[in-house]
Amino acid sequence: MRVRRRAAAIAFTGLVFLGLPAGMLGIAWPTMRVSLDAPLAGLGLLVAAMTITQFAASAASGLLRERLGTIALLLAAVAAAGGGLALFAIATGWWATILASAVLGCGIGLLDAAVNTEAALRGDVRFMSGLHGAWAIGASLGPPLVGAALVASASWRPAYLAAAAAFAVLGVATYAVRSDLAAAPELEAEPSGERRIGRTVILGCALMFVYVGIELGGGQWTYVRFTADGSLSDGVAGLAVFLFWFALAAGRVALAVFGDRIAPARLFDFSVFGALASTIAFSILPPPVAAQIALPCLGAALSVFVPVLLYLTPRRIGSAAAPRAIGYQVAAGMIGGAVLPAALGVLMQGFGVAVLGPCLVTMAAVLAGLHVASTRPIGARGYARQLFR
Repeated sequence: MRVRRRAAAIAFTGLVFLGLPAGMLGIAWPTMRVSLDAPLAGLGLLVAAMTITQFAASAASGLLRERLGTIALLLAAVAAAGGGLALFAIATGWWATILASAVLGCGIGLLDAAVNTEAALRGDVRFMSGLHGAWAIGASLGPPLVGAALVASASWRPAYLAAAAAFAVLGVATYAVRSDLAAAPELEAEPSGERRIGRTVILGCALMFVYVGIELGGGQWTYVRFTADGSLSDGVAGLAVFLFWFALAAGRVALAVFGDRIAPARLFDFSVFGALASTIAFSILPPPVAAQIALPCLGAALSVFVPVLLYLTPRRIGSAAAPRAIGYQVAAGMIGGAVLPAALGVLMQGFGVAVLGPCLVTMAAVLAGLHVASTRPIGARGYARQLFR
């Protein structure tokens, strides 16, 4: 691994902190709403403000990296994220939390894209996967952090203050290891041609858009699908959702440990076609089997998708174009996460909860088609011939 040890440790810590806000808001919202006299639907406004600024910041991260440099971009991202959390902690009015959400989204979007860019250019696929596993750890720590604050003080504010302090420490640590990061060599990959770069970036964004829809659709809607029509008990359906997320996290940990034993391109094949097979099984198998076997298999298949896609990006289009491309891909994933799960909810409301399975199959088939198009410009027949020769 080319990333120096201190810089790598700060990167893993940073991704743990980056995951914290994802698990905090939903737990804090009921108390926050009462305290600030906010509308019941106000959570949607906070999520929308955060999503919009995350998208814009991620899309602009490559340009800002060129203008500001890596260290300045990382420090600005950490400052924005910490500042947004601090604004949450001190907000005295409802509109102040919308501002806090927007600032936090800007910091998260910049930091997410920036860290993924540096990992793709300076690390290997195991390092990239370890970072995404660290994010999952942070997301799992968010709810107990808020829960502890509510027990101790009946307020969400101490949790957000603690998270803001964590980002302040992260900023100091990032500045302290700036020389280590600067000394880590970047990948030197030649550009692949302007037309190929544009095509690869567009298809990469489309892949991320659809992938996040499958991940969140599988993780957020399956409990509703199995309990709304009485297919499974609440406990069994809840266990299925837990197993999905557990498989997703476990797959990333496994990739961080054993990822150098299989070529990244083959891992990507496994992820895409494994997701297609798992969604088909989820759609046609009896509910108990679909929930306890097919759904965790889907989580395992999806687990390696994002780390491998971002790792492969500079190796497909060249190092110079990679920062902007990764920023666009992260931004596309955010939009997919906002649009596709909402669309699934509309379809389930209109046609019944059982439509979730066919919808996941459709998205997985689209993902497979995009993958074939992105990896082999010679088309599906040529791709199959090269894959099995």
